[in-house]
Parts: sequence; C-alpha cells; structure tokens
Amino acid sequence: RGSAMRLPLRVLSDRRLRALHAAAQASLTGFAQATTEHGSLIRSWIGTALPVALEHYPSGGVVDRPRGAQFFYHCHRTDASEHGHVHVFWHATRGGRRRYLRGSAAWVRSAPSPLLSIGMDASGLPVSLFTVNHWVAGGYWCDASTTLAQVRRFAMHAVPGQAAACVWITGFVRLYEPLIAHLLEARDRRLARMGPAAAALDDRRVEVLSSVRLDWAADLSRLEAELSRRGLEPDDA
Repeated sequence: RGSAMRLPLRVLSDRRLRALHAAAQASLTGFAQATTEHGSLIRSWIGTALPVALEHYPSGGVVDRPRGAQFFYHCHRTDASEHGHVHVFWHATRGGRRRYLRGSAAWVRSAPSPLLSIGMDASGLPVSLFTVNHWVAGGYWCDASTTLAQVRRFAMHAVPGQAAACVWITGFVRLYEPLIAHLLEARDRRLARMGPAAAALDDRRVEVLSSVRLDWAADLSRLEAELSRRGLEPDDA
C-alpha cells in the first residue's frame, strides 16, 4: 500500500509551522477528550451499538449551522485498514460562496459541497485522506481552488453533544491543509483524464478520485521536532 505521505514541514515559513502546530495540538486535545469520554472518536458518534453499513453517525450528522460546516461518519468499504470514514462538507452556493447565519435564519440556495473524507481505523485513529466522486456525496461540485478556499474557512464550534469532535476535526483539517491541497489537485487531474466533466462526475465505476495514507502520530512528532530544530516556541494564541 506504500508509505504514508508526510506533511512538507521543511518548506513552511516559521509562522505557518507554528499555525500547523497549534492546529495539531487542538486536534490532539479534541481526540483525547472524545477518547476519555467515549472510548474513541468513533464511539462518540456511534455509541455502544455495532454500526450498520451506510448509516450516518451520529444520526443526521454533525452540523454547525452558522458556519455551514458538516460531517458524518459511516462504514461500508472492505479496506482492511479502515473501519469507516468521515465525510466532510461545506454548505455553499453553486458558485462556492456562503454567508454566516444568525439566529434561526435558513440556508438559501446552498447545498453541502464535499470537501474531503478521513479514513479511520477501528481504534478511532485517522489513517487516510481521500476525495470521492460527485455521485457519491452529491451537493454542489466545486473545482480544486474553490474547494480549498472552503477548506480554509472550515470550522466547527461546540455542536451540542459533539464538542470534542468539533475541536478535533477543526484542528485536523487545518493541520492537513497542505495535503488536502495536493489531494484536490490530484482529484481534478484525475477527472480531466476521465473525459467530459458531466459524465466523469457521474461515473459509477469511480468512487475514490485521490487518496493518501497518513501517520498522524508521526506527523505530530515531526512537528515538535521541526519546531525544536528551528528554535521556535509554540504559538499559544
């Protein structure tokens, strides 16, 4: 299956490195809290029952309405290294734009645009990132640059019952933004090779368009080592 893809830490500016380190620490905090409270991130979504293939967990997904961020967990693939995966979305208009909502305002002319998916092993550790074809997740489809802009705005803030998971996924997405950019570019190149866009996006023979394996623990260790190598203090802001 090949080795995990590493974050390109050596080429980052000091400021960017500190930002990724802060995101990593936030994701680790959320992960630890969910694990302490529920046994694992996966258990924080599915509870104690055995998961049913293709069901969305938790029921209805986790949605931050004001920010338009959403995710759900499910399992259905036969990859031995993957228990299931998280699909991550951003509610936007067809052109990729959105506004924050206040109070009980409704989403207008928006739909959940798929950003990326996160493969998880049975212990709840993230083991991969991948993108799926349009027919898999639906919503509005945006090109790589527009989707990356949505990724950079993605954030989830203390959805009731899922506060730890919101901290984890917000930090995790920010940490892996460099690899997500690579995935989205690879996704669009793959689609371009598949022929006319409408047919490619509805090609049921192709579910996953791009993917990379992760070693989250190794990336966290490498971040610490790179900060130390440069003699930098963590960004506590």
